[in-house]
Amino acid sequence: MEQESGLPSYFSRLTQAPLLTPEEEVTLTKAVRSGDREARQRLIECNMRLVINVAKSYRNRSVPLEDLIQEGAIGLMQAAERFDPDKGYRFSTYATHWIRQAIGRAIDNKSKAIRVPAHVSQCIRRVERERARLVSELGSEPTAEQLAQATGLSTKKLAALMQTSQEVLSLDMAVGDSGNTTLGGLIRDESHEDPEEAMLTAEVMDELRRIMNQLNDREQKVMRSRFHLDTTSDDPERDIAKEMSLSRERVRQIELQAIKKLRALAARRRIRDILG
Repeated sequence: MEQESGLPSYFSRLTQAPLLTPEEEVTLTKAVRSGDREARQRLIECNMRLVINVAKSYRNRSVPLEDLIQEGAIGLMQAAERFDPDKGYRFSTYATHWIRQAIGRAIDNKSKAIRVPAHVSQCIRRVERERARLVSELGSEPTAEQLAQATGLSTKKLAALMQTSQEVLSLDMAVGDSGNTTLGGLIRDESHEDPEEAMLTAEVMDELRRIMNQLNDREQKVMRSRFHLDTTSDDPERDIAKEMSLSRERVRQIELQAIKKLRALAARRRIRDILG
């Protein structure tokens, strides 16, 4: 059963251990360094509130809170083994670093389909913190230049980081209210010609060939070259002029004469636009 805190009951029970006084903390941490397992257990139990509070700050990051708490507890255990009370600061201050590090790595490893290196994830989190700060100060989303200046990164590296942080989507992911359509089904296949466009193009070309049959032989040859029906040359005017032993100017005159005839014919058909 869930408690009011939103935690399962077995996690809530971990917060029942009383907080340690500074003197108790020093005594326990020294005992831990001497190999006392019971002291280690008590030090960990008395600091589980810290783990839970840190884990809550990472909620809504695609990893369940229970998993975050478990990972944070691993960080707490590492802190208990490494802490030196003679350094002069509190155990909770030292442990917070290890708890955050353990939770952060868990998020990096479990929340994305493609694992991102730890140093890249840390940089992304720093960028997100600066972005949130700028939004609060400016009242709007910062520009790429403002964010780059705040983080000390180049705009090129910032863009690469933002691209890295994007979530990976599956092409099999269902979309729409019915759930019967996949994301991949909505993506156009650029390697194949659009069927509707191909049909319309074929229809227009068939109609064009029919009305071109009403031109004389020389006009047909020039127009077939203009519309690339018989050639893929980059300069069909030059090629047809050479083939017919005519000047390029004469070929243009024949072309203009043929276009006038075709426009008159096309005015009664559906391909007027192609002759524009």
